[in-house]
Amino acid sequence: MNTVVLLSTRRLPPTYFDQVREDLGDQNIVIDVVGWVAPSAWVADKVNTFTLIGPGRMPAQPAPEPEPAAELSEEAPDAVIAPEAVADPAAVVADEANIAPAAAEVAAAEPAPQPKPAPKPKPTGAKRVVKAVEWRARRARKVAGRMLPKAIKTSAPVKFLRGQRATNDLGKNYWERVLSRRDVMATIDKADVVVALDAGAIWAGWNLGQRKASTPVVLGLPAARREFDQLKAPAGNG
Repeated sequence: MNTVVLLSTRRLPPTYFDQVREDLGDQNIVIDVVGWVAPSAWVADKVNTFTLIGPGRMPAQPAPEPEPAAELSEEAPDAVIAPEAVADPAAVVADEANIAPAAAEVAAAEPAPQPKPAPKPKPTGAKRVVKAVEWRARRARKVAGRMLPKAIKTSAPVKFLRGQRATNDLGKNYWERVLSRRDVMATIDKADVVVALDAGAIWAGWNLGQRKASTPVVLGLPAARREFDQLKAPAGNG
């Protein structure tokens, strides 16, 4: 049974792992995932392990479906109310007469509303100067951002540079977290193929490829399918 480790920085749905098995042509493949973000739903029944190394938490296991209530038998007799179960009209009137005094006692027992806390005093002296400088700095940054023409902000080159910078930062953080986790590195050591699924995982895949020459590290599922076909080829020829 072959093992694949998926490196991902995207939020993956549970159905994605069914697609992975189909694309790799092996329904019995062992899938281990090293994710920067948690999957969109419970995946314990879809993968062998899912190790979350980024922010957030794993989704909770869904509650089991309640068992259907037992249906009443058609032969069961209709319920009959015993005469002694009917309340005495005189007792009902007495209870209604006692409701008003009891409600008044409850209202009197409730605590009085607490006064609102006094507002914090405004900073004075050196603190006031620091606050003023911070406020002016924030205002200057906002003004500088508004001065940039909208056409430049929304242009394709600017969007590309912003996305590239975010991807580079994410890729470095992802790789540093992978390298610092012994459990993750132990999982990768057992893999037959390591697959980087997205741009944020490419840097980690490249570094793993340099460190583990004996383990194929590829980008995308089509390349992983070729590696699995090569692994199965010797067994088929025998």
